[in-house]
Amino acid sequence: MIALILGGVALTSPAQAALVNCGQYDSSGKINECTIGDLILTVVNIINFLLAWSWLVALLFIFWAGWGMVNSGGNEEAIAEAKTTLSNAIIGFALVMMAFLLINAIVSILTGNDLGYADSLKDAFGIIKP
Repeated sequence: MIALILGGVALTSPAQAALVNCGQYDSSGKINECTIGDLILTVVNIINFLLAWSWLVALLFIFWAGWGMVNSGGNEEAIAEAKTTLSNAIIGFALVMMAFLLINAIVSILTGNDLGYADSLKDAFGIIKP
């Protein structure tokens, strides 16, 4: 379990580490003022960061369900509980993915940014670099 957590830390994008990109000095020594666009970008960065970790949580619950099935010893009640955990993990991750698509679609409509769904999914995992 510790290896999974450390692996997840290693796979997160360093580009997502800076949540707020305003209020800093630029190359000419002037401060970049924060705007409403920066607030929206900060919220999107937080959502994308949490999505990048949601796969790890879903995977943990899938392993937990598999462990429950293996250690059930033929007990029908334990097998049913493990199956419920497995289906809940898969449904939960699907809901997280759908919420991500919906939020990014709304943000792209509000900001006029035409990312598209496929690019939004890639961007959640830090593949697309600006």
